[in-house]
Amino acid sequence: MKKQILLCILFLFTTGLMASPEAKAQELCDCLKKAKASEKETDKKKCLSQREEHVAAVKKGSKAYDSYISSLQKCEQELAGTPTTNPNLSTEEKVSAVCDCFQKAEKQNRMGCFKLQSDYGKTIADPEEKKKFNLSSGSCN
Repeated sequence: MKKQILLCILFLFTTGLMASPEAKAQELCDCLKKAKASEKETDKKKCLSQREEHVAAVKKGSKAYDSYISSLQKCEQELAGTPTTNPNLSTEEKVSAVCDCFQKAEKQNRMGCFKLQSDYGKTIADPEEKKKFNLSSGSCN
């Protein structure tokens, strides 16, 4: 009986460590959402502890860590109200998305629009297209 309990505990422990980086990021994202809604200091501290555990489990600098951070950044953008980019849009559609963001954003959320503008700029390889995008999207804010 003791052996079965130990095996169950070991299984649960290793399953927690072996969970995918994306699952860990989603777990932390859920924690952050809860903490944001409750605004309790204890909930915020729980999220910090959870992040430290996750970073230790996925080993900073590894591919799993990079995947964890990438997934977590999407969550943080969502929580901050920062729109996500779609690199498949045309340059005109990207300009339109940036301008819409600036027009709809409240004063405190404008930083998200600047980030969107920067992120879209990074998706344009052609220097002339990038220059056109920067000029057009810079004049709409």
